Amino acid sequence: MATPTNVPLTIQTGIDNSYPSRIVFGSNNLEQDYSLTNLYWALVIDRANLNIIQNFTFSDNQTSPAQLQPYLNNSQYILILTTQGIASTNLPAGAFYKMLIGIGAGPGLRRLEQIFAALNCGTWGRMGYTLVTVMDTTEGIEYAEISEIAAVSTLQFIPVQIGTGVLYTPSPL
Repeated sequence: MATPTNVPLTIQTGIDNSYPSRIVFGSNNLEQDYSLTNLYWALVIDRANLNIIQNFTFSDNQTSPAQLQPYLNNSQYILILTTQGIASTNLPAGAFYKMLIGIGAGPGLRRLEQIFAALNCGTWGRMGYTLVTVMDTTEGIEYAEISEIAAVSTLQFIPVQIGTGVLYTPSPL
């Protein structure tokens, strides 16, 4: 039996309609129609053989997709969730947001939320988000993007109690 080797995974998250979202691994080269916007794209992959179990798109940012329910809390499956031309006003919310946090979303999603809250949709109308996670974990791998016409840094100030006062220290999200 041959020793298994690493399988490269490349994800292109389309932010505007110039580039499509793509997921490439093994012999799979999947692509969305670049003209579609405000779209979430989910792939559920079997960890034993990298077979695609689910491949679907949706745009409801409030509801956890029913197609994902059978795989939640099961270490046999990987979720790749990416977006295509997602409107900043359509960032995950409600049950969908809670599900993402429960399976590993965190700083990347908070980054986009902070940018939207601070700079609003008039500045950043479209965003890109990707989460890759095993379906029973709370430690996903995230990527959060905005179009590259300006650099945006997102941090937070953490209060540190020093004696009777507080000093704030900058920290990543």
